[in-house]
Amino acid sequence: MKARLLLLALGLWCAAAGAQQKIVFGLVSPLTVVNGQLLVAKHLGYLAEEGIEVETVVFNGSAVLLPQIVTKRVTVGFPNPDPLVISRQPGKDPLPLKYVYNVIRENVWEFAVLANSPVKTLADLKGKKIAVGALAFGNIPLTRAMFKEMGIEVGRDLELVPTGLGAPAFLALKDGRVDALNLFETMHTQLETQGTAVRRLKMPQKYLDLFSNGIIAHEDTIRTNPKLLAAFGRALAKATLACNVNRPGCVKAAWKEDPSLKPPGTNEAKILADSVALLNARYDKYLAFPKGERPRWGEYPEGAWKNMVQVMADGGQIQTTAIDLNSLYTNALVPAMNNFDPAAVIADARKLP
Repeated sequence: MKARLLLLALGLWCAAAGAQQKIVFGLVSPLTVVNGQLLVAKHLGYLAEEGIEVETVVFNGSAVLLPQIVTKRVTVGFPNPDPLVISRQPGKDPLPLKYVYNVIRENVWEFAVLANSPVKTLADLKGKKIAVGALAFGNIPLTRAMFKEMGIEVGRDLELVPTGLGAPAFLALKDGRVDALNLFETMHTQLETQGTAVRRLKMPQKYLDLFSNGIIAHEDTIRTNPKLLAAFGRALAKATLACNVNRPGCVKAAWKEDPSLKPPGTNEAKILADSVALLNARYDKYLAFPKGERPRWGEYPEGAWKNMVQVMADGGQIQTTAIDLNSLYTNALVPAMNNFDPAAVIADARKLP
């Protein structure tokens, strides 16, 4: 009888150990090799090791994604921080969300014009049209703030034109329907790989230093299922490290997991080189850790959110800086997310195709 009970208990334990928890992961732009580390995590078995299965869903901007996390239709998301800060203002309904993992540690948003454009500075864009992915994109508040500091009011002195990403935005610029692009850096690099020369406009340093997208979750999920979020973050951290070690291998692994990400064409060498160029355009921002310190994947540095709030206030996008910063993020899961052997991950990366 005892033997039967022991076997039954062992069987139940094995079933539980083999069961996978599903995470719905919301993106604010289409999946590419640049934001596809979780495809690499799947390829290398990191997700399976953590007992999680990830379903990726794409939304058209942070303002569209965040309500889905509030209602718990989406487990974690990858939005800009600006909308969460705005939700903490007087008269707003505070979103019950917090950031748990700092993914892009520097600002990814740029302003680009054609190389022969007469526009030389951001101030020259007064009276012009700027292409943005969508008016719901999370960078819009900072774009408004940046121009307001220069005495330029968006909507009055210049127009933001929602063009979408990729080809529609590129065509609008080349056809002269817009004067500049305000997209993330890999979009502008992609345009260059297609043969169009562009020039980036210099942005104020305080905007360049701001962090960008991170992993956000519902406060209830953070409280009731921190191990699930830590497992997700750990798999993401390991894949990010692996991709840094072997960027061509990372691109190929992402293509293998999702063949639709591989651009069409017969020149395999150029296709790979262009894709690695896109990855390179972003990767320093994933790795912007304090010099001389071991990376603490997912951690928000002290003062990072205070700087974000101050810049938004200076630009008139929020009315007060009297915000409980601890309500915006937590570093509590960072130790668990970093609980892995970097040397083993580096060895895995070198085995990528």
